[in-house]
Amino acid sequence: MYRLLSRGEISAIHTAAMEVLERVGIVIQHDAALKKLADAGATVDDKKKIVKIPEYMLHDALQKSPGRHKLVARNPKHNIVIGDGNSYFTNAFGAHYTIDLETGERRFSTIKDLEEFTLLADYFPTVDYVKLNILPQDVPKTIWEQEMALAMFKSTEKHISHVALTPEGFRDVIEMTKIYVGGEDEFIKNPSIIDTGFNNVPPLKFTPEIIDMILDCAKYRIPFDISTGLLSSASGPVTLAGTIVQGIAENHAIVVLTQLIGPGTPIMWGSCATILDQRYGTAAYGSPENGLIHAAFCQMAHYYGLPYFGAAGVVDSKVPDQQAAYENTMNALLAAVSGCDVVHDGVYGIVEAGITASYEMFAISNDICGAIKRICKGIKITPETLAVDLIETVGHDRNHLNTPEALRFTKKHLLEEQWHPSITNRTSRPEWEKQGSKTIEEVAREKVKEILSTHKIEPLDKKIESDMRKFIKDRIKKLKSS
Repeated sequence: MYRLLSRGEISAIHTAAMEVLERVGIVIQHDAALKKLADAGATVDDKKKIVKIPEYMLHDALQKSPGRHKLVARNPKHNIVIGDGNSYFTNAFGAHYTIDLETGERRFSTIKDLEEFTLLADYFPTVDYVKLNILPQDVPKTIWEQEMALAMFKSTEKHISHVALTPEGFRDVIEMTKIYVGGEDEFIKNPSIIDTGFNNVPPLKFTPEIIDMILDCAKYRIPFDISTGLLSSASGPVTLAGTIVQGIAENHAIVVLTQLIGPGTPIMWGSCATILDQRYGTAAYGSPENGLIHAAFCQMAHYYGLPYFGAAGVVDSKVPDQQAAYENTMNALLAAVSGCDVVHDGVYGIVEAGITASYEMFAISNDICGAIKRICKGIKITPETLAVDLIETVGHDRNHLNTPEALRFTKKHLLEEQWHPSITNRTSRPEWEKQGSKTIEEVAREKVKEILSTHKIEPLDKKIESDMRKFIKDRIKKLKSS
């Protein structure tokens, strides 16, 4: 496993982050949260809404925050345990635009796109749980979160990570999840049927809306990730070390607050931080610095005993091309070999730094992340796999394709030892030309169309779907009457 930081560097980063937390403080624009923190021992400036948190409060919070937690799926075979030593991969989040699968033109995203991308995420084996790939622009913003939740509930049997955009919308998603699991009692018993995530407003600030939603998570013990959204050289220092220090302080404030409100609430400690490319004024997510930030944050999260969530597969390229492939590979691989518990944006069905969804990129990234997972699996060393006796049996004059013992051995171990990609071409050039000399983008497009026409999941229970639709209709009526 890759370790970027030495023990001494980890200690120096921790000390610096605590100085920021204790001396500079964090703006939390929420009076009830500030009171809770003050009552527990923090220093609060009520006028400026700044809270300064001593190290002992962080220590207490870390003792209460679990290092492992389960994410539950509709189909139990897709349940996963975050913090079990594996790197899990999610799809991307939040594209306002989509490259049309038929025309190749960039257009506004739709609710149909969300359903299709969610179904693709259900199919792709590299996607361990499903994020909201699309922010549909054909749905009224007043019922945005509710319609997106229903679309995802319908379209996958895997665990769903729901969007939390507004306190009111997120509370409706919670109510719809109660319908999904069979009532409030069932949800209280098993709130990890959903999770969500939050970013702060850097530098060193959290809005009332974000805090409201975090408090709702703490109330029910809903798992969530808290991910600093720093831009190095803009909302954080130009030095990567300084960016990491500031991000740690921001994340820690929420760990402390959450464990005061709901002790034991599962938190993934995360980062969506990257650098600002000052030549263009853009966030450079496909940069090597982004990968280094994740590698360092991952080590620090594990130092604190928390699982790490890193948005590590984002690409800056505008189309699913060579640039998109190398950017996705570089940072998703670095995050995974660093021990990142969740490689968010790993199976990246979006281009243009999160703005535009691409069906083809989703299929290409599925192969990329399949290869990364195989790399992380490593080489199995046992007396059997060392195969000394088999090597002796085959000897000098035969090979492993014409020796019965070797053929049986290969049949037993082949699928465990070798990863087979879905769309990557490994044929000879004559065979490739015979098949039409297709680019990987063309093959990806064909594969996506095949999946969308053939992949079927267990339908959402009709009564559950009906009750959810009624819930949304009732919400619309209330909005019209208010």
